[in-house]
Amino acid sequence: MWDTPHPQYIWLDGKITPWEQATMHVTHGHIFAHSIFEGIRAYWNPQREKLYIFRLHAHLERLYRSIKIMRMETPFSLEDLVRASVEIAGANTYREDIYVFPTLFFAPTTFLSKMVGPAHTYINTFPNASQLSRPTGVKACISSWTRITDNMLPARVKCWANYRNSAIAWTDATLSGYDEAIMMNTRGKVCEGPGACVMMIQDGVLVTPPVTSDILVSVTRNTILQIGREVLGIPVVERDIDRTELYTAEEAFFCGTGAEVKPIASIDHHLIGNGEIGPITQKFRKTYHDLIRGIDDRYPEWRTLV
Repeated sequence: MWDTPHPQYIWLDGKITPWEQATMHVTHGHIFAHSIFEGIRAYWNPQREKLYIFRLHAHLERLYRSIKIMRMETPFSLEDLVRASVEIAGANTYREDIYVFPTLFFAPTTFLSKMVGPAHTYINTFPNASQLSRPTGVKACISSWTRITDNMLPARVKCWANYRNSAIAWTDATLSGYDEAIMMNTRGKVCEGPGACVMMIQDGVLVTPPVTSDILVSVTRNTILQIGREVLGIPVVERDIDRTELYTAEEAFFCGTGAEVKPIASIDHHLIGNGEIGPITQKFRKTYHDLIRGIDDRYPEWRTLV
C-alpha cells in the first residue's frame, strides 16, 4: 500500500501544498509524532466517471471523537475537513480507487508530561485498488498477542500508537504462514483483527463482538450491520464470541476500510464451512461493492462526490 507513487499535492494546515514542501522536522517526526488518523476509501465509478468518498462524514465524526479523547486542539471544523478531503482528492485528478488519510499530530512544543494543545493537520491521498473481487478467502490464526484494553490505550481512538499492538500480532501471523490474525481481549473473548473487525455467520445469523469488547468502533462494521438488517434482512447479534465458535462457524469474514469484506477460509487450520466463500458473505460483498461505487443508489448520504 505504501509503495504507490506520491500525489502531486497534500492538504496541510489549511492549504493545498506541493508534496515536496509538506515536511516535518525529524526531531518531532520520529520521536514525538503522537498522532491520530482516519483511513477513508474513495471509489471510482468508470461508467459515471465519478469518484465517491465512502462514509466521509462518519469517519470524520470518529476522528473528532479521537481529538476529544486525545485532548487535541484544532482550528478546523469537521465540515472544514470534509471540504478539504474533497478538494485535495480533486486537485490530484484521480480516476481510480484511492485512500484519503486525514491525520492530526501534536505540535513540537507539546511534551509527554502534558499532552494537551494545538495539533497540525494534513490530508494525504494515494491510489489503492479495491480487493472485493478476490476469488478466495484468507488463512487466519488466533494470535497469542492480546488486544489492548480501554484502560491501557483506548482502542476506540484510531491512533498510530495503538497499531503497534496490531503490527506485532499481524507480523507474527504472516511469518508463521498465515494471512491474517484474530486477537482476543483480556477476558479471553474474540476481539478483532489487527486492522479489521470480525464477523461470523452461524445458523443464518450475523454475529460480531460488541463495541465494549476493546474493538475499534468501525465505520465499516456499522455499515455491514446496517446492510444486514435493512438490505439483506439477516438477523444481527452483537455479543461475546468464543474462539471455538469461530472454528465451527458456517461463514466468517473481516470487515474494515482496508479489508472491505474479506472472506476467511480457515482459522488455525480449521476450515470455515467448506473453505470456499460462503453465500451470505458473497451477498455482503456484492451489496457493499454496488453501494460504494454508486451502482446501488440507496444510502446516498454514504457517498460524497469529488
